[in-house]
Amino acid sequence: MQENMPSGAFRALRPIILASSSPRRRELLGSLGIDFTIKVVDGSEPAPTLEDDPAAYVMRAAQAKAEAVARAAGPETPDAVVLGSDTIVVLHEEHGPIILGKPASRDEALAMLLHLSGRTHTVYTGCCIIWLSAHGENRTELFYDAADVTFAEWPEDVLRAYTATGECDDKAGSYAIQGLGSFLVSGIKGQWATIVGLPVLAVAQRFMAGGSIAPRHCLGTNPLSK
Repeated sequence: MQENMPSGAFRALRPIILASSSPRRRELLGSLGIDFTIKVVDGSEPAPTLEDDPAAYVMRAAQAKAEAVARAAGPETPDAVVLGSDTIVVLHEEHGPIILGKPASRDEALAMLLHLSGRTHTVYTGCCIIWLSAHGENRTELFYDAADVTFAEWPEDVLRAYTATGECDDKAGSYAIQGLGSFLVSGIKGQWATIVGLPVLAVAQRFMAGGSIAPRHCLGTNPLSK
C-alpha cells in the first residue's frame, strides 16, 4: 500500500503570514511543508538612498513590509508570525556600493545587465520576523544573508533579447537565476535560496527556535536505528 508522503519536513505551530507576493518566496517557504497565508500592504517598501549600507537597507525594507502587515493582521490573528523579506543586487565599485533594485523599464533593465556582465555582484536578502502577541508585546528579529553571483560576458544583443522575455521586469538586478536568466550566471558563492529571494535555512532555524514550527511526526521506524 502506498503511503501519503508529507509535503515537507515541518508543520506550523502558529499561524504564519508571508508579507510578500513573490512566487519565488512562496515556493521557498512552502518547501518547508508548513501552512501559511500571504498578505501584502502596497507601498510599504522604502526606496534606497546613496548613503544606505546594503545590509542595513535590505533589513529595513523587510521590516517595513512585515510591520505594515502586522498592523493590518494583528487584530484578526494576535498569535501569528509575520515574515517580511526583501532582496537587492549590489555592485561594489571603488566609490562605494551601488544598489540595484527592480528596473523601472526594459531600457533600465538592459543597462543593469550590461553593468553586471562579466563581473561579480552580491545579492542581499533581508528578513524580518515579527512574533505577534495578544498582549501587545510583539517580538521582532532582523537578519540577512548574502551570496556572490558571477555573470558570464554576453553581447548586448543577447542581453536585449533576454529583457524582451519580460522576466527581468520585477526582479532585483533585472534577472532571475532560477528562470530564463540562468544562462547569465557562470558561478555563485553562497546559498542559492538567498539569491532567489529567501534564505530558507536561516528562516527555518529561527522559526524552530521561536517555537513557530516543529518537525512532522512520521509513522514508521528509522531503519538506521536498528
